[in-house]
Parts: sequence; C-alpha cells; structure tokens
Amino acid sequence: MLAARTLRLETGDESELTASSGLLLAIVNAEGVVDEHTAGPLARELAGAIRAGATRLLVDLSRVDDAATACMNTLLAARQSVARRGGRIAVVLSPAMRRRFEKLQLDRRFLLADDRLDGVRRLGLAEPGSPRNAPQRAAA
Repeated sequence: MLAARTLRLETGDESELTASSGLLLAIVNAEGVVDEHTAGPLARELAGAIRAGATRLLVDLSRVDDAATACMNTLLAARQSVARRGGRIAVVLSPAMRRRFEKLQLDRRFLLADDRLDGVRRLGLAEPGSPRNAPQRAAA
C-alpha cells in the first residue's frame, strides 16, 4: 500500500509526494501554456520534489495546451538530476502533445503515459495483480 502526503510549494500549487519501498514519487501538474514566461513555477516544483528526495517523478501535462522549448528544457534538466539518483520521469500527455514529444524524440528520454495510472505503472510503482495494471506497450 502507498502512503501519501501532500506538500504545498512556493507556487501555491500542490504536488503530491508518495513514499513506497524507499522510493519517493512526486506528482507535478501544469496546465495552459508552458513557455519561457511560465516555466519557472514548473521548474521550482520539479526542483523541490527532487530536493525532497523524489526518485520517481510523474509530470502531468495532460492539460497543457502548448509546451515551448523552455518546458522541454525544464523537463530535461529535471531528468538529468533524477537520473543521477537512478530515478525516472513519466510524463502524462494529451495525444497531440504526445505526438510532439515523439517527433522531438523525447520518448527516448521520458516514459510517456496516457494518464496518471499509466504513468505510475510505467514508473514501476503499480501494485502487482492490480486489475488495472495493463501490459506496457512496446517502445516505438
């Protein structure tokens, strides 16, 4: 069973931190347009989760309308920090954003997910035997 607690960060948004078997999962959300003017709060939330010890990040961008280069660079910087600890990042995307990530070959850097449950499963944190634990799609 996963124990959960919620942490309020500087942005006023909530990121969820969940501990399980020595791993710390942070769920970070963004919506609207994430560009050079709005990537700061996302970067702060990711950095805060990493400082708190997260080794698995679930970044929910399913409600992002547009993700500019600043968003991609923010995610790549977080990936580099998490990878040093042996961690991984799953990114929840809308179908249109998923195509964009794949076109930029970011599917080689991140685990792309259709929803949060899929993201948790791709991070290896879904409970074994869960009826909603569907097999993972083959990498493209």
